[in-house]
Amino acid sequence: MDPQWQRPGDSPGGIWEVGPSAPIAKAARAFGDDYPMTTNQGSIRVTAAAVFLTCAVYVPWMLSSLDRRWWISWPFAAASCWSILYALLNVVNLWTRKVPVHRSVARGQEPTVAVIIPTCGEPVPMILRTIVSVLEQDWPLDKLFVVVSDDGHDPALRRALERWPVHYFEPPDRWAAGRDGAAKAGNLNAAVDYVVANRLDIEWIETRDADDELGSNAFLREVIGQLVADPGLAFVQTIKEAQVSAGDPFNNRESMFYRGQMLARNAHNAAFPCGSGLVWRRDALLDIGGFPTWNLVEDLQSGVEALRRGWRSLYLPIVGAVGQIAPEDLPNFYKQRGTWAIDTVRLMTWGNLRGLSWRQRAFFQAMRADYLDAFTVVVYLPSVAVAMWGYPPMDNRGWGYLLCFVPMVVATELWLLAVNRPFFDRRSKQRNPYGQLWRHRVMRAGMAPVFQRASLKAILGGRTHKPVYVVTRKEHDLRWHWRYTLAQSTGVLAVAIIAVLALAQRRLPDPAQLVVTLYWGGLNMVLLSAFISRGWHGLSRAGRALLVPAPPVLEDEAAPLTLTPG
Repeated sequence: MDPQWQRPGDSPGGIWEVGPSAPIAKAARAFGDDYPMTTNQGSIRVTAAAVFLTCAVYVPWMLSSLDRRWWISWPFAAASCWSILYALLNVVNLWTRKVPVHRSVARGQEPTVAVIIPTCGEPVPMILRTIVSVLEQDWPLDKLFVVVSDDGHDPALRRALERWPVHYFEPPDRWAAGRDGAAKAGNLNAAVDYVVANRLDIEWIETRDADDELGSNAFLREVIGQLVADPGLAFVQTIKEAQVSAGDPFNNRESMFYRGQMLARNAHNAAFPCGSGLVWRRDALLDIGGFPTWNLVEDLQSGVEALRRGWRSLYLPIVGAVGQIAPEDLPNFYKQRGTWAIDTVRLMTWGNLRGLSWRQRAFFQAMRADYLDAFTVVVYLPSVAVAMWGYPPMDNRGWGYLLCFVPMVVATELWLLAVNRPFFDRRSKQRNPYGQLWRHRVMRAGMAPVFQRASLKAILGGRTHKPVYVVTRKEHDLRWHWRYTLAQSTGVLAVAIIAVLALAQRRLPDPAQLVVTLYWGGLNMVLLSAFISRGWHGLSRAGRALLVPAPPVLEDEAAPLTLTPG
């Protein structure tokens, strides 16, 4: 920390203590940023080739072996072909990874960087913790132009920052004339205008969410070094982590994305901003017209706007942001991931993608395909139930099913394990891909109803209808959210009842088909059951003896967020 700045312990109107640093942020800073320059791609490519080969055998066999009951076989074949095409798209996208070389700004050569922290009602101690992490990093204090852009117009926050080396800024009210965007994008655009108006010499603009403290002491040295070295770079995105419960039950760390897929995006100039732990080149940001306001959130679309104009992107595998709190109750998790789903599907369906290369389009369209793949559950669960009743989608009584299906499953599982080995992860347990992959699958299976609803809203709403954005809560609602898992519970219970009845009435299919059905159906039942248990996550930890049901809250009907300091 710069010796000229001592953190104020109090302010007029009361004592404001800085929130405690997240243990994960402390661990990330202690671990450092010396990531390896290479990543093993041999296992990825060998297993990817096996996936292609086994799919080439399975698909023709499946289409030629469909049962004559078209009402189950045809939907099953269509869903299977979609899932296989989606998987092969990912195999192609993740074939190559690229790790950027280290480029660090030398001491004494640091340019001035604007750091914009948009706020909107978050607890003051949480915001102060974020600011402190920015000011205490390895960067001269006089080379930081920190702007706290307060969309909540909180007098307590203003008082708390009176003696801090930051600029407290209040953007125009939402929907006010001249404000470019009503939500967070509008706040950011107003803050960018403030920076440009006051410091024309600043070339670099960092955006940092109010609850995201730094996870790297050398964050600006590493990121600005990349931007200075490549004049064509529009932005640099880093790893985002979060303070989570043991085992990360809601997969908030997203290791499969940040420590794997983003390296593949590096290889094809397809990385995109993730909101925090991110630094923009000012000229690139102004070239795209500021942060876009057409979609729900500005992150993904701002990256697409830069890439389609010829700018380049970069992902740097250091921990640039650690959320002090992550959604770990189902209503809040549904809200956050549902927003991401609407935002992605809407942009990929109705947004302007002209100028993107075919490889860039492949990466971005794979994101939409991931959400649309949730609709296959509507086919797969009935297919499992009907198969257990003795009417499988395939009219094959021999062992051909096993000989064609099992190799594809094995190849796919091996490929998933290969691509899911977290790169540069300080946690030895997390370097084992099995647990992380399982958490990813649990959340993906369980979130299918949310993704279906979000995708329909995005597609049917058209280009001009923008859904309402709701801020993610910065606190947990620890109750038994049983109504939020009714769809998943109904599916599991229905299949289980049919399986028991089929066994009692001896209607099960032949052994070969039974083995496949038990594997396929059993896996999905276990995944959904694991997700259902998330409905009461945290209750025992909080010492709650009673399970209090929580009423459902629709995304567009959620009450405004109100938080008090302390």
